[in-house]
Amino acid sequence: MAGSTLLTAAGPAAAAPTSASDLQRRLEGLNRQADQQVEDYLQAKLAVERTRKSIRILQGQLDDVRGQLADARASIAARAAVAYVQGPATDVASLLSAGDPTDALERAQLLDLLATHDADQVLAAGAIERSAQARAAELAGIERKQATILGQMADRKARIEQLVAQTEQTLAQLRASERRRAAAANRPATTAPAASSPSPTPTPPPKAVSGNVAAVIRYAYAQLGKPYQWGATGPGSFDCSGLTLMAWAQAGVSLPHSSGAQSGIGRRVTQSELQPGDLIFRYSPISHVSLYVGNGQQISATHTGSTVKLQSAFQGEIVGFSRPTG
Repeated sequence: MAGSTLLTAAGPAAAAPTSASDLQRRLEGLNRQADQQVEDYLQAKLAVERTRKSIRILQGQLDDVRGQLADARASIAARAAVAYVQGPATDVASLLSAGDPTDALERAQLLDLLATHDADQVLAAGAIERSAQARAAELAGIERKQATILGQMADRKARIEQLVAQTEQTLAQLRASERRRAAAANRPATTAPAASSPSPTPTPPPKAVSGNVAAVIRYAYAQLGKPYQWGATGPGSFDCSGLTLMAWAQAGVSLPHSSGAQSGIGRRVTQSELQPGDLIFRYSPISHVSLYVGNGQQISATHTGSTVKLQSAFQGEIVGFSRPTG
């Protein structure tokens, strides 16, 4: 689990790596852990949103049931008031006073119908009351579940912030190491941390892409260079699923803010079937998503301390591809 590996990365053995390669390995490990923690957080956030939607639906149903119960009780009370005022013998007397046998039969049938109606109303009121109580219990259960999830979200958020702090510290150490090496070699130091793989020179979006997918690709290209920020969906910064969510929104396709949840949208494709706009998923469990833009390249909101980049599409641990559909 990502939460347990966090302690390993923060432990004494990893506290002060001395070489650039050690720092780079630690940075990659922190990025991987952060990806999973962010994914866990976003999944929990989606669960809370689903719970809140269920609560709204159940609350509406509960209000309807209570309204039905109030109507049933009012009707029974009205019938009881009439019987109390008129007395139980009134209807019988009306039967005996009927001069026409046919009229007497019709009155008897009417009285029987009214009695049955009263009994049915009593039964219906009881059923409605039981239904209302069941709905209230269900609503309370969902509210308890929501409170639990919110607590888990707070814990995950704290873990993410700790990982971000560790990542930023490691980046600072890596930059300092690069400056020392540059000074030793008597050359200008670079200011950016070493990357796991170089980004290719940006190229325009493929001209063959058209229609809704062209809007997706154009949007992704327009975000190049913007900073990575976990939980962000733009416009100034993005995390990985926030970028793909917003890119596909340009085509009218609604994606959840979670790479794992996005993997269940649309249809799975193979690498040989990839087309611009398809999504590329990484790691098991899935915790990172990128947008394929053609020519063997992807656009991805990368990790803490970095930006939205155009990269080779086939690097890292790929576990699947999908094509979102509206």
